[in-house]
Parts: sequence; C-alpha cells; structure tokens
Amino acid sequence: MLNFWEKLGIGITAGVAGGTWVGFLISLMFGRVVAWPAVITFIVISSWFIVKTKIEKPGKIFLITLVGWGIYLAKLFSQMLVVKADGIWAGGSNVWGDWALHIGFVANWLYGNNFPVQNPNFAGVRLAYPFLFDFTSALLVKLGLSIPGSFEIPGMIFGLVIVVLLFSLTVRITKKQATGAIAVAIFMLSGGLGWIYLVPGQTMFRVPERGVRELTQSYEANIQWVNFVISEMVPQRGIAMGISLALSIFILWWMGEEKDDYRYFLGAGIMAGLVPFFHAHTFMVLVAVSGCLFLINRKKYWWYFFIPAGILALPQFAYFIPQVSGYGSGFMRWQPGWTAHVQKDNWIWFWVKNIGLMTILIPISWIDAWKKHRKLFWIYVPFAVIFVAANLWIFQPWENDNSKLLRFWYLASSVLVASWMARVFEKGWGQKVIVAVLLVLVTLSGAIDAGSWLDFEKNKLQMWSRADIELADKVRQLTPKTAVFLTNDNHNHWVVDLAGRKIVLGFRGWLWSWGINYGPREADVRKMFVGDSQTPQLLAQYNIDYVIIGPGEKNNFNASESYYSSRYPILLDWQGQKIFDVRGKR
Repeated sequence: MLNFWEKLGIGITAGVAGGTWVGFLISLMFGRVVAWPAVITFIVISSWFIVKTKIEKPGKIFLITLVGWGIYLAKLFSQMLVVKADGIWAGGSNVWGDWALHIGFVANWLYGNNFPVQNPNFAGVRLAYPFLFDFTSALLVKLGLSIPGSFEIPGMIFGLVIVVLLFSLTVRITKKQATGAIAVAIFMLSGGLGWIYLVPGQTMFRVPERGVRELTQSYEANIQWVNFVISEMVPQRGIAMGISLALSIFILWWMGEEKDDYRYFLGAGIMAGLVPFFHAHTFMVLVAVSGCLFLINRKKYWWYFFIPAGILALPQFAYFIPQVSGYGSGFMRWQPGWTAHVQKDNWIWFWVKNIGLMTILIPISWIDAWKKHRKLFWIYVPFAVIFVAANLWIFQPWENDNSKLLRFWYLASSVLVASWMARVFEKGWGQKVIVAVLLVLVTLSGAIDAGSWLDFEKNKLQMWSRADIELADKVRQLTPKTAVFLTNDNHNHWVVDLAGRKIVLGFRGWLWSWGINYGPREADVRKMFVGDSQTPQLLAQYNIDYVIIGPGEKNNFNASESYYSSRYPILLDWQGQKIFDVRGKR
C-alpha cells in the first residue's frame, strides 16, 4: 500500500492536475477564468487519496530531509517576486528572464479573457505551448491570491512534492532511508566541476570577463548542466509539475508491478494523459520509459497504462503539431554531442566538466547494480536510452532544452548512485569518509549556486517600474480586453505582463524557441513603425488597436512618432511613452 506521505504527494499532484484541467475546460466554455470547478475537482481527487489514511510517524532521516528542504524552499520562493515602492523585483536572473513569460500568460487570462487561448506575444496565433501550470496560477489569483503568491506558493509546494516522492521512490527501490536522502541531495543540488573556479590560481577553466556568477553555468568553460533548482524548477515552472507527475506515475508503476494489480497502471495512465499541456517533455520521457519497461517485462497490465494515456494525450499533441510541423526540418535535428560543440569539447570531457565525479560513479553503480540489485539495473536502462538519444538528437529548436529530457536521466542516476553510496557507507568508517567526500564533491557546485539565491539583495533585478505598473493600470481601464498593441519586443513588456493585453511581436527569442517563423511579421512590424506606405493596410491586417511609441520602439525599430502624431489621436502620454489609438483609420 501507498504510505501517507506518498498519498499526500500523489494526491496533491493529481488533484492540482485534474482540477486545473477541469477549470481550464470550464473557463474555455465561459470565456473567462472560472475557479470553482477546479476547487471541487481538487478536493474530490486529493481526498480520494488522503481521507481515511492514517498519518504515519516519519523516520528521522525523512523528517530531517523534509524539514531541511522545506525551510530552504520556503525562504527561496518567498523572495522570487517582491513588490516594493519603486516597482516589482525578481529574486534572480532566471526568474527575471522566465517569469515574465508566465506572468504574461496569467495576466492575459485574468485581464484579457484570452479564450480561446492566443499567444499574447504573437497576437492572432494560438498558444501552442504547455501552459496549464500557469493556468493553475490564474485560478489561484481568481481565488484571492496575488500574482506573486500564485507563483511562489505552488513552486514551494511542488518543490517539496518532488523531495517527498523522490525520497519515497528511492526507499521503495533500495529499502534504505539514507538512500532517499542521498538521491534527493544529488538530484536537487546537481552540478559539475564548476567548484574548481573557487580554487586559487586554477587554470583548468577560463574565467569569464564579467567574473564567475554561477558554478553550474559557464559559457567559457562550456558548463551547461545547470542546477535544477535555480535554473529549471524555479524559473521554468512547468518542469516542477512534470517531475511531480512523473514521480507519482513511477511509484504507481512500482506498486502495480509488486502487487500485479492493473488498477495502479490504470491510475498512472490517466495521470500520464494529463501531462502534455503541463510539460510536454515529461510525456516524451514517460513514453520512452514505459515502452522500454514493457519490452523488458511484457505484462498485460501495461495496456491499462498505454490506452488511457494515449487517448487523453493524443488531442493535446494534435494541438501542438501544426506549430511543430510548420517550423521545418530544424525543429528536430541530428546533433551528436548535445552542446559539446560550443567550445569544441570532446564528448567525454564535456560530461566530465558538467557532472564531475558522476561520470565515474554512474557506470560503477550500474555495474554494481547488475551484481547486487538486478531490478535496479533494468530500471535504469530506459533512462540510459534517453541519455544516448538526447546526446544524438536535438528535439526542439533550442538545443539547451534537451536538458528537460536529460533531467530525468539524472534523476534516475541519482537513485542509482545513491543506492551504491548507501551500500558502501555501511562497510566501515573508511568507506563512510569516502562516501561523504564523494557526496560533497558531487553536490558542491549545485549547493553553492542554490544557496547563493537566498541573498535577495545580491540577486534582485527589477521586472517592472512603478511607472510601468501605473501605466498598465490605466491601459486596463481605458482599452478593451481584446485590444492588440504594436510595441517593442522586450521580454517583460508591461502591456502583456501587467495590462494583460496581446501584442503583435513579442520577444523573438521565445518565438524562435517555440518553432514560430516570425520573420515575415517582423518585417511588417518594422514597416508599421517607420510609417511605410503599407502601414494602414498592415494595421488592419493584424487587427492592431493601439500603437506605442517610446524609447524602446525608437531604438529597436526606428519608430516614427511624427507619423502617428500627425494621423492618430493619443490615448495616453505617460513617462515618455505615447499610446496612439489607430482603430478609426486602419
């Protein structure tokens, strides 16, 4: 049977996933965010897991792990988006970069009634992106949370869910509590040899001109295996839900196989079918892992997983396909070595730099598992396949996004290595010292980077100024919810993120990474800003209601203020930004 902590973690995950799906579909029908169906669904699903379950006294190692990570995550997330008198501040560069996108989605649902869902950064085109965890935040805001709270609280909760479920899964596989704590540490504090930068006089890695900012990411040293917590779980958001769902499914698989009970596989299949709109890469991993495990152990109960997962997931991938197929041959491509080419590294040296001693510990642990834990050996096989595949092919336009697949390989590697470490640790004091040193060296870079993000004053970056906030408030009051703006393409534009309105051309880096061919639209945007003879026709073609002319538009697109001031009325003139109403003469 599942223990209380597994039921709690899986119940929260399944409840949020199911509740978000129901809330989204009902909101789609009403054309606005409707939260109550999501709340009811969450209560029903989570209660089904938790009600009448006896709360078990946690073991000491589990309790220390849970409390330690709980304190860290609570402190970390509490300062990721801080509202001050002069504006809104992000608690780190990755949050400053990524949360602007996610907040824009939420704002457009809440303030722009963005249903059916369009891409707010590419108006008129549907949002073919795994957005459901952001819709979870929209539901929470509708229930009374602030937007910062709707991001920080789910982040903290699902960070802890990952800790609980990874610990539990590892203990189920290895039968040792210590292994669970080690696996969590290795996974959450992922890193490589970046700690060498701290060695005085080191000459192994070239020091960046701007100085060493992170030990788990360095272009100069080609260290690309970023720390999971500060570079993926916190800023990317969806992967936290994806890994929580995956761990829930892994535990259900384990239970179903142990008990030879198809019901666990049926539940896992339903959960897997909910995954793609939360995190598409997680579903790709689930397909690969389940397929491999089925080939290893061809039991009929696997079909109870495959059938519901396929039925539920197929429409979601059908929704994504037009954007993927429209990108051309470069969306997926053959690229051996993943990002080793950045500094022309050979593959082995690239991975030694990026995961350090894990390059030695993984094969040692896998060989040891063949001798002493054959089932763990075979469990690791599909994840090794994922590692090979992600080192040969790029599965989306931006090569670094392969890390979303490789992260699952590292999760399995954490369990594998933790199992070996725990066995060696039991042999004597000498072995205990060796294991302790190895664990420190494996996690040192990640631990330093993850710890550094607790210093808000050192890491803060302003997302939006007070002027941006005030202007957004006025725009929400004075413009229709469906209004489309022609603006600069900075990644954190207040029109999208604070006013909740759509823009014609947003941050081009995101558009490219999603497989959107934005070139023709960019050319049209440039024409409209300079006042080309085609401007009136283009304004009508893109259904543009308002044009903003400010410093960003002038610097990046040579925007002609005189063209618009001589033809269109000004809606607002605020802090150096003029908003022209172009609806009457499109």
